[in-house]
Amino acid sequence: MDTLGPGQSLPQGASLFVRDESGLELRLPTGEILRLGALTNVELKQPRALWLHKGALLLALPEGSEAFQVSSPLSDLKLLGQGAVMLGVTQSGGLKVVGIHGAMTLELKDERIKVGAGELVFAFTGGSGFSRKVDVELATIVQTATLIRDFEQPLPFLDEMMKAAQRQNRRIRDRYRALVGDAKTDQEFELKIIKEE
Repeated sequence: MDTLGPGQSLPQGASLFVRDESGLELRLPTGEILRLGALTNVELKQPRALWLHKGALLLALPEGSEAFQVSSPLSDLKLLGQGAVMLGVTQSGGLKVVGIHGAMTLELKDERIKVGAGELVFAFTGGSGFSRKVDVELATIVQTATLIRDFEQPLPFLDEMMKAAQRQNRRIRDRYRALVGDAKTDQEFELKIIKEE
């Protein structure tokens, strides 16, 4: 097992495993940012294609960027457009996607969906489609997500995310509070309502 240092490039086919309480950031010369969270296992299958075996990652694509492919054990997702998302492998083998900046288009076989900042969607397994979109509180994500906060260099769009969080708070303040869990099957996900005390 090798240890990566600053500025070191990765060969195609490289497998990366991030240890507990650690993170890894990769910045491409073309402006893309890839952050891997603790206990994440990723394989660089080919240029602009990742195999996410387990864990979570943050992917930011700049304006004019080519599409990026992210595969989980049972799902293949293409990401297009300018923005940033966090992705995690679900218990069912699909992907959980949370938009944190801009608006990215997700493509799963012949189906497409646009995910903006503060929106969450599940990509079900075997190309069987997307869940409905759910609004999630972007301010909480920005303040608590280790993929956003626990890195030496801040994300270049952090200020824009905070402004988007303020706009979102005004828009969704009258909605109910809930926790979005995992997708344990191919057609549903967990949603737990938090009772006000």
